[in-house]
Amino acid sequence: MHGMVFEDLAVEVMAELPTDEARGEVLTLVEAVRKDPRAWLDVRDPGSVEEIREAFGARCWIQYMPHSGAIEVREIGWAG
Repeated sequence: MHGMVFEDLAVEVMAELPTDEARGEVLTLVEAVRKDPRAWLDVRDPGSVEEIREAFGARCWIQYMPHSGAIEVREIGWAG
């Protein structure tokens, strides 16, 4: 997947998702974020220089950092 980097924790969560459908839902959200990374909520702590954002799908969420032309997925959550 061009323009995406997954942190170790995010990779572990992806591997533990219960179905291919669940992985597909997360990857669909990641792709939507990659296309427009600044459309989602900025959740960084006051004074932080790291831009951290969160995006939500129907049963999943991701926390990521936008970089020029790419995103770094830090965490993935699954509520399904």
